[in-house]
Amino acid sequence: MLKIILSGIRKRWVFFKAYYIRCRADKIKYLRFLGTRIGQGCSIYTELHNFGTEPWLVEIGNNVTLGQGVLLITHDGTSRLFRDNMPGMNPFGNRFGTIVIRDNCFIGNNAILLPGIEIGPDSAVGAGSVVTRTVPPRTIVAGNPARPIKTLDEYIESYTQRMIPLEARDREVLRQELTIKLWGEKR
Repeated sequence: MLKIILSGIRKRWVFFKAYYIRCRADKIKYLRFLGTRIGQGCSIYTELHNFGTEPWLVEIGNNVTLGQGVLLITHDGTSRLFRDNMPGMNPFGNRFGTIVIRDNCFIGNNAILLPGIEIGPDSAVGAGSVVTRTVPPRTIVAGNPARPIKTLDEYIESYTQRMIPLEARDREVLRQELTIKLWGEKR
């Protein structure tokens, strides 16, 4: 009898383990499993643990890119300093906020998004920025704390002045074109 019970537990564990590994390999699928709302066409380069302890408080629209090291914080952890001495405190804390990233946004590497903010559609957050307030639509923000630096239209104009025209359609041709244009030789 014990052998049958252990066999059933083992089968369930193997199934769960396979499902867990498969989901973790697909970050978006796993984040959805944890409760994060994620639209279509998103690229998530940050690690799963960077979604914090309340991933269900994060909502991401369509065509959003999160760079490496982006950190999403949905709570204020300072209550750990005094929560045992204050009436009405919850062991998990009492200050939480959502993070909403609307459609077609880019969040640069190592940016930090704090609770209670919204990134408007067609906006970008510069690498290493700390977002403490809502970002209006079609706005580029950067810094600590993040501040508006340009509208999307102004950014597109300055981008086109600095861009490198390329014809590459695969990585090897891209490498050849860039090394010639930037180094003056093939590498």
